[in-house]
Amino acid sequence: MWDAVVIGAGICGCSVARELARYELKVLVLEKGHDLCAGTTRGNSATVHAGYDPEPGTNKAIYNVKGSRMYEELCRELEVPYQKNGLIMFATDEKQMEEVRRLKAMGDANGVRCEVCDREGILAVEPDMGEGVIGGLWVPDSAMVCPYSLVFALAENAAINGVEFKTSAEVIGIHREGEHWIVTTKEDAVAARYIFNCAGTHADRMNNMVSKDRFHILPREGQHLILDREFAPFVKTTIYQPPEELPGGGHTKGMGLMPSVDGTIILGCNADDTEDRDFSDTTREGIEKIIAFFEEKWKYLPISRHVPRFPGESVITAYGGSRAHPDRDDFILGEPADAPGFINLAGIESPGVTAAPAIAAAMVSLLVEREKPEKKKDYQPGRRIKKPFRTMTKEEQEQAIAEDPDYAKIVCRCEQVTEAEIRDAIRRPVGARSLSAVKMRVRAGMGRCQGGFCSPRVLEILCEELHKTPLEITQSGGNSPILLDEACKRR
Repeated sequence: MWDAVVIGAGICGCSVARELARYELKVLVLEKGHDLCAGTTRGNSATVHAGYDPEPGTNKAIYNVKGSRMYEELCRELEVPYQKNGLIMFATDEKQMEEVRRLKAMGDANGVRCEVCDREGILAVEPDMGEGVIGGLWVPDSAMVCPYSLVFALAENAAINGVEFKTSAEVIGIHREGEHWIVTTKEDAVAARYIFNCAGTHADRMNNMVSKDRFHILPREGQHLILDREFAPFVKTTIYQPPEELPGGGHTKGMGLMPSVDGTIILGCNADDTEDRDFSDTTREGIEKIIAFFEEKWKYLPISRHVPRFPGESVITAYGGSRAHPDRDDFILGEPADAPGFINLAGIESPGVTAAPAIAAAMVSLLVEREKPEKKKDYQPGRRIKKPFRTMTKEEQEQAIAEDPDYAKIVCRCEQVTEAEIRDAIRRPVGARSLSAVKMRVRAGMGRCQGGFCSPRVLEILCEELHKTPLEITQSGGNSPILLDEACKRR
């Protein structure tokens, strides 16, 4: 019998797991993907929103602001990169300035620092802002994080403290038996006293198995482009356009240009309703929409002073994801009246990454206040991780190589990822088991060549660490083999 089963290992599920790990509880996390962070969390803009735009009084507003204020300490504890670089929402006409003033009022109501600026005020923050920008909103507490790096860190910390994780474990049934729940996957069934529903775009299906208080998730796909790191020196502040209302309800944050914590630049995103709950592709239409926007608006952005036209030839990759837009247009949190012990963290669309730590703390408190479990005396708040070679000083690099010669072996030249880091990513709690999993943890394959040079060596290291043959290693788990057969059979 598990004290708690968490369904979903994205930002909400892993935040819940870490909160539960503080107590003497038996906890299992079930993830239907081959790896953690297989759904919504991996496909977003990586922005830690300050909370200026959610409707005051909503769950989105309450937990956005609380979560934003937790991030700096959370990332420090888990050794996850975080940068508070502020956000400018620029306006080019009076109609957009009206939207800026409306958002300022909402920000004030939510207790968020933000300032309406005329052109001179915007230039005081970002001197290279283009001609035609007449003003905007300055939000100094907006920040950037790497969402999947944070998910892996949360999970590793939870695992160190006793939480168990099971991937490729899709939940296909939930029902009540007496005082506990039975959660059925395609392989087996487990009993639990509490369930935390963190299933992203599938959260409505989980809820609707157990409660008459039904809701519906409308998947909404979004895509992003990544610009080569050569442009990073010209992009310091996150810059957005005013948001747009969407036909299916809710609104976008607007297209944005975001300097990532890893030294690249994120552009996006579009927002289109889809029927595919697991959408993670990129489409020609989505990419063209982003490119068209930036070709038109490039002249307004500070980078245009240094790079006069949108450098489409320097887009090194694109990625997509789906967000869980609920028909209630707000986060759906807590226990349904007819399903005690079943706790929803559902409809977690933007600003979900920002809000997740605060939501997790609040939802876990429902169990803690009722059951009063003992706190772990030996709880460890951090994790052990090898420092990325590319972020070390010359002296640190020399010391690292002296301690571990694998630090001297550069596998991914684009991102300066060493063999030591790749082996560590595989050996960590809830470690990498595919090329994609290695890539997400240490960035091997995320650079300009997109794995063209380093993938064969990463495959070899996976074989060595996991004691598998090359034919058994996959790109991203499941039915994604890299090699189909031996070209030459050995005699």
